[in-house]
Amino acid sequence: MQRKNSKEWGKWSTPKPTEVIISLDFNKDKIVIYSTEIQHYRIIEALGTEHTDKDVITSYICKNVEGIVVKLSFFIRKDLDNKTQLYLYHKNFAFCYDIVEITE
Repeated sequence: MQRKNSKEWGKWSTPKPTEVIISLDFNKDKIVIYSTEIQHYRIIEALGTEHTDKDVITSYICKNVEGIVVKLSFFIRKDLDNKTQLYLYHKNFAFCYDIVEITE
């Protein structure tokens, strides 16, 4: 999603199927997304967890390898059978991954 202006986001683009692996290493304060381009994020600040009627949201302020600040938010959609999503908010765009947990 592209930012419309400084206060509003535009519409989401058409979703594209993809498979990625997301590695969470809280002991080393890092999150790595293994996609077409590997994305490394260093956790700068844990923002805690917010509970709403529909969602449980856990957010982090991170920096990527270029030093750009990015907010990462994990959403659990209670109204969608606990569907889990990861949102990455950059300054002028955002994107989202639907998550399926693999516990092998």
